[in-house]
Amino acid sequence: MKRDFLRCLAGAAAGVLFTGTSTFAADLGVAPLAPLPVFTWTGFELGAQVGGGSGRTAVNIDGDPFLAPPTGPASATYTDSGVFGGIHLGFNYQLTAPIVVGVQAEYNFAGITGSASATPLNFVSTSIREFGSVDGRVGVAFNRLLIYAIGGFAYGDIRNQIQLAGLPSGVIRFFSVNRYGFDVGGGLEYNFYGNWTARAEYRYYDWGTLGFNDAGFGGAVSVSIPNHTTRETLHTGRVGLTYKFAWPYASPGVARY
Repeated sequence: MKRDFLRCLAGAAAGVLFTGTSTFAADLGVAPLAPLPVFTWTGFELGAQVGGGSGRTAVNIDGDPFLAPPTGPASATYTDSGVFGGIHLGFNYQLTAPIVVGVQAEYNFAGITGSASATPLNFVSTSIREFGSVDGRVGVAFNRLLIYAIGGFAYGDIRNQIQLAGLPSGVIRFFSVNRYGFDVGGGLEYNFYGNWTARAEYRYYDWGTLGFNDAGFGGAVSVSIPNHTTRETLHTGRVGLTYKFAWPYASPGVARY
């Protein structure tokens, strides 16, 4: 009986102690701890990327037997490769579910080249000097990790050279034009510190097939490459660093994913 009384007395004392402590803290104006903020992908962003690319050029020439010298049908397919680097600018919006949508524009300087020989061609080459895109992004966020798909409109400054066999080495036809097509790919982006994120991404570019009707040179050597087409595609891999121009955290009430 005495033990039960002592236990009840000790429990009552502990309750009074904890109640008094809480009341004392409230009297001092000490606020309760707020929930930790949650990272959000919403905001504008600016960054830079570097990477490498490997593509394919396919050249097909109908030929013209009435030229001097005459040209016959010819084709060549070869690989282009090299490196590139540039900048990107975009905006992301994180929905209430862990879905992130956004838009992005990018521009790249490039040194991607390739060449081949194929009779009656003595030399064909391709040089991609620059390329860029305007894309949409959609991804799934796992707190600071974003897994996304990307794709949209792409352009490229692509320059081709063709030299016919049997002509002097200096007689080369140049074909330079901006090409337009599409790009598609996917990647991972991770917020590693404050407003900074790092990304790794794969992208495929397809600039389609473009036809040329070449009137040729006049003068002592008449050279033309009529009715020829080129098709350009490119696979790329890149890494990038991005800064987000927004508070990196949402309100505490947003659910964590």
